[in-house]
Amino acid sequence: MAENPTAIERKLKAGLFLNSVLPAFEDLLQHNERARSILAERQFSVRFQTSSGLKSTLLFANGQCAFKPGKTLKNDIVLHFLTEEQLINEFEHSGFRVPIPIKGASRFKDLKVIKALSSELENSLRPSEAQLADTKLHDFHLSLQLGIALRAAIELSVHEPRSRSIMKDAPEGTAYFSVGEEGYGAWLEWRKGTICYGKGAPQNKPDVHVAFSNAQTALKAIGNRIDVMAAIGLGDIRVTGLIPLADALGYIFERIPIYLEP
Repeated sequence: MAENPTAIERKLKAGLFLNSVLPAFEDLLQHNERARSILAERQFSVRFQTSSGLKSTLLFANGQCAFKPGKTLKNDIVLHFLTEEQLINEFEHSGFRVPIPIKGASRFKDLKVIKALSSELENSLRPSEAQLADTKLHDFHLSLQLGIALRAAIELSVHEPRSRSIMKDAPEGTAYFSVGEEGYGAWLEWRKGTICYGKGAPQNKPDVHVAFSNAQTALKAIGNRIDVMAAIGLGDIRVTGLIPLADALGYIFERIPIYLEP
């Protein structure tokens, strides 16, 4: 990101955190036993919002989490950020970042749970090399990163002018991304000017299939830390089907690290 980002860039980056990173709490509660033990039997909702109107909500209940873009009719806790920069600082752990709890300030136990779950998510997204030696944790880390990347691609294709221009000229279709023979999979569908994503294999045959040979290759590709063309030449990445669609999405993936650290 530029040293002096514009207001539009700050709002875009804040939107990426709210709509691409926050949904990762769903996966965290679904697959992380420690996270479920932290939440235990507690049930509450928390909305993150900025003065400019950005809003996203997390609903915690029955040991699970559900992400809701925008706001719900009722929230137990509302964390208000005066500026997009303040919200960005909260996610990046830098500068002034403490939100104003304009609702639910007395719900100390729930606020403590949010903080603990946030730390658990951070640890899952930034594991040590020793932790990554655990195959189960490595696969979970990959699923979190790939999910964030796919949601970020959607956010950029809607709100970033350059990404919108790229997708405008892209052919319609479904792109399936898989890791290894039986590894993690997810898909993006671009149709009628809108883009959506899902986990696992798509119901219908995808128009293009991007297959990463292993998790390490996938993580490097997601973080734009690999020469994709060289990886394709070596067979570490295989692309079959509607190549122009894969190329368009690939260009957008390359732009994600401009805003989010992989």
